[in-house]
Amino acid sequence: MTSGRSDGSPPPDSGGGEPFLRPTQVRTATFRTVRKGYSPDQVHQVLHIAADALAGRIKFHPDHVRTAVFKVVPNGYDQKQVDELLALLEHQLRNGIVPPTGIETGEKLLAVKIPRGANGYDRGEVDAFLARAAANLDGRGKMTANEVRNSRFSTTSGLMNRGYQVRAVDALLDDIEQELRFRGR
Repeated sequence: MTSGRSDGSPPPDSGGGEPFLRPTQVRTATFRTVRKGYSPDQVHQVLHIAADALAGRIKFHPDHVRTAVFKVVPNGYDQKQVDELLALLEHQLRNGIVPPTGIETGEKLLAVKIPRGANGYDRGEVDAFLARAAANLDGRGKMTANEVRNSRFSTTSGLMNRGYQVRAVDALLDDIEQELRFRGR
């Protein structure tokens, strides 16, 4: 099964031997392509909605995951891998499993190393936002999950200043948002 982790590692374990997925893993899931498989665009549409549901952003009935139908196309996603991930997602949504983010304190958040890229988010803006989020995680602030979701940053051109990689920052924001939703904020 493909876990959705870009590094190829398996999904985290819930402690009871059962793996669970974080919204970021679902959003960035990758699958082997095969001669005839599921339409990648259609698969990613469902996965993005399911990831939002896992993060608590929207209500999404688990039956929608189970009954998802994808067009079979040349060079599509391996059907077995997609079906396995969808089964895990359905189970997680049906049972209300909210996976931990691993960033339950400001110290852990600030310890995250964000890779830099030629075109990315302005490091100063991101660092200031993360400092506020870290203080909030430690009980010093009133940041909400919606504030994290709606945060925007300027981008850099890369000519004079390398920014933070957009995907890495967005994944970190997903985790912060999920942690705040988990805390009822």
